Amino acid sequence: MHLSHQPRLPESRRVKNQRATRPATGPRLRLEALEDRLVPSTVRMVDDDHAQAPNAAYTSINAAVAASQPGDTIRVFAGTYHESVTVPRTLTFVADRRGGDVVVDPGAQGSGFNVQANDVAILGFTVQDAQGSPGINLGRAFSGADIEGNVLRDNTFGLYLNSSGAHRTVVRFNAFLHNNAAGAASGNGIYSDQGVRNARITDNYFSGQANAAMIFVGNGSSAQAQSGLQIRGNVLDHDAPIILVNAHDSMLSDNVSVGSSGSGIFFGGGVHDVTVSHNTLRDGAFTGINLRTDSVNYPVAAGDANSNNLIKDNTVSGFGDSGIRLREGAHDNTVVGNHVTGNGTGNDPTTGDGISLEAALNNAVLHNVAENNRRDGIRVDAASSGNRIEHNRLRHNGEHDAHDDSVGAGTAGTANTWAHNSGQTENRTGLLRHSGGHGDGEDGHDDED
Repeated sequence: MHLSHQPRLPESRRVKNQRATRPATGPRLRLEALEDRLVPSTVRMVDDDHAQAPNAAYTSINAAVAASQPGDTIRVFAGTYHESVTVPRTLTFVADRRGGDVVVDPGAQGSGFNVQANDVAILGFTVQDAQGSPGINLGRAFSGADIEGNVLRDNTFGLYLNSSGAHRTVVRFNAFLHNNAAGAASGNGIYSDQGVRNARITDNYFSGQANAAMIFVGNGSSAQAQSGLQIRGNVLDHDAPIILVNAHDSMLSDNVSVGSSGSGIFFGGGVHDVTVSHNTLRDGAFTGINLRTDSVNYPVAAGDANSNNLIKDNTVSGFGDSGIRLREGAHDNTVVGNHVTGNGTGNDPTTGDGISLEAALNNAVLHNVAENNRRDGIRVDAASSGNRIEHNRLRHNGEHDAHDDSVGAGTAGTANTWAHNSGQTENRTGLLRHSGGHGDGEDGHDDED
């Protein structure tokens, strides 16, 4: 992978943070100016061969750390540093790449950087080949890390993201590539299972992880709380899902996922008050946005279904299973304004819907467009009840535009309310307000986008 716009070097006492961008093909990362970071007066120089900095006092990063005081900056020049760097105090690490990449390659020694302090910045490094460890490890008891413009590649997993949340942790403009080396938690770009609060993960690039681009699997206890996550503007290019379990009060917006090996966004249970908006998800193997309660594979308390989440204005297309699925007790969620098209490419006869409700209760499905899906536009199973399905536009779906197998005192003898939905085909009369012609809107006029 070729990265351009690498972090610039500190030319004086002020370092301008720059950013890593994605390759020229595929979705582009959104670029934006970053805040300036004021560098303290003490700058400790590291050069493994003194080729770029003949006067550097240190040839290893750990030696510079051992000599440092809180607030120092450690400026590292081009080379490959075969060490695992433990960071016990507040420091800023800046990769000076004018002579080439600055590579931290710890092998089997541990993480490239093991951060055990608050407000540590790691800017512009390539961290690779951590065997059995993450490229960068952020300790749970600390916060305020600034991880920017780095390449994390070929580690067991890329970033171990844990934080107390006292200060905001920022992870942006990094590239996570093929972090699949053998070991625990292998195959993840960002992995978190100890708890993380108050973290912003923006404008990163992910490619080639085998399990998840990002996975947050705290056990739901206060000790492993997960909240205040802002996951925005990331590009997942033939990577894997974003997975949340036992998280709340967070946001996933404006991300792009193309060619996921699994779902696009997956909630495994215990996810509440999370907004999923304005994401573009396409051509993944499983489901675009999948809300499950999977206590077999994740540490979810029995019955803690995903609830009170907002799924809004997403574009979901070309997934192997269905576009959006609310499953296994998902309740009181709102699915509104999404465009869900062309799903069911895997030809599984039990999936292939635009939006499906499966044992889902009291959800609102409003103002969505579901078209050209292999099976149904909106499908509701017999175990779903109390849902409101209103003002949706359903067309050109393979079996039915609207399908409801429940029985109750709702619309057309179902256990749900259907109102003001347009479409052509339904499994029970009364679910749809039929359009004037196949593909037309409620008023009989063509409403192609």
